[in-house]
Amino acid sequence: MKSFGLSDKGRYRAENQDSFDICDICGDVLAVVCDGMGGAAAGLLASDMAAARFVAYARSGFESSNGFNDGDLLRQASSAANRKVYHFSCESEEYAGMGTTLVAGIIREDAASFVNVGDSRAYRISRDGIWQITKDHSLVQEMVDSGQITPAQARLHPKKNYITRAVGTDAFVTSDVFTVPIHEGDRFLLCSDGLTNAVEDAELHRLVLSAEDAESACRQLVQKALDNNTRDNVTAIVIDTAKGGAENGK
Repeated sequence: MKSFGLSDKGRYRAENQDSFDICDICGDVLAVVCDGMGGAAAGLLASDMAAARFVAYARSGFESSNGFNDGDLLRQASSAANRKVYHFSCESEEYAGMGTTLVAGIIREDAASFVNVGDSRAYRISRDGIWQITKDHSLVQEMVDSGQITPAQARLHPKKNYITRAVGTDAFVTSDVFTVPIHEGDRFLLCSDGLTNAVEDAELHRLVLSAEDAESACRQLVQKALDNNTRDNVTAIVIDTAKGGAENGK
């Protein structure tokens, strides 16, 4: 497998509060994207802290015989990240209430498992189409689920950025886990909402599928979000399930 990640602060933000990491562990890929919230310093710290703690916990799980399956490991790593951010926020008034979204995945040869908290997303992309694997924890998603608005209306809703769950804002967090089989030619995308709010699914599909490799896909995705005048930081990780090594760009 070959993977690549790229992040850009965008044209309207003073700093980049997104964080990401990619690890190649014995040929499998571990990847995470976090999108911080809670003010400039707090949002950046929350996303950096959550991503680092998540990766440290998950890597340790890879290397131990704790008996976790991938879904269990992702959920436990998310809880570890939540504890780290929450306890830090409780120790300093300056950082009170900070938090971050989190989406992460473990991608192996035959299956991929993902976890999310908030509205950063994971997608599966193939010649047959694009599928959003994760489900947003957001106000507009709840409105779509209850039939109050359509998915098309959700994209333009003034409260589309209101999330209902975040890592670090409470002592405990509930994360959702999803596992999907891998088919030949599959590519996976993990991203912050700075990408998905600016680029529609059909265009995500076209750009990822037509790109020569994971790096090219990430660069095209981020550039498209910037061209479409995204108002937020933009982060994308693409994992190509063909054999290769993991790379990390920023």
